[in-house]
Amino acid sequence: MSACQMEVQMSPLCLLNNENMCAKSSTVETLKSDTTVRVAYGYDWGTMSDNSALIFWHVEGIFRELRKEFGIEFEMFSLGGRDGSIYCNICSQLQSADIAVFDLSTHNVNVAFELGIAVGAGTHVFVLRSNHYKRQKRSFSDLNGILEYRFTRGSGKLKFEANFTRSLTEKLIKAAVDKIATFQGTDGQL
Repeated sequence: MSACQMEVQMSPLCLLNNENMCAKSSTVETLKSDTTVRVAYGYDWGTMSDNSALIFWHVEGIFRELRKEFGIEFEMFSLGGRDGSIYCNICSQLQSADIAVFDLSTHNVNVAFELGIAVGAGTHVFVLRSNHYKRQKRSFSDLNGILEYRFTRGSGKLKFEANFTRSLTEKLIKAAVDKIATFQGTDGQL
């Protein structure tokens, strides 16, 4: 099996604090073992744009169709701290996610950091960027080789230059099929 074909497993080590064990590994494993397909969403909480809500609704529209087709739950959640270390929470959220979507429109370094954690955790990522924000020179230059889905907005809807909807739908279908197969393989019933 080639390195590209290997399934990425959660690291037993803490990705942030150089600990011998991830403090939330049991929570992550519990979430990974059910049939819910999870999409983590990282964005600039301080922005006064409605892009965050429009992206959320766009993805939720895809979920509605897939729920009918697969009969399992799809959920999208915003990254953030719930208790204790905010970074530990974000890291465990990203490790439990099947897919992560990041809006880097505002060049927020926290969102870029979260993207790095997701890549390190082996989570499939989608990078979004609004054409309404000018890209800063040399900002996030190491991301130049990663496909980003540029979008514009008008009349309360997003329009993507590349086919984000199709690409995300394909990844969600793959995650759903994998979850169902894993669940059925453990004598679970749907």
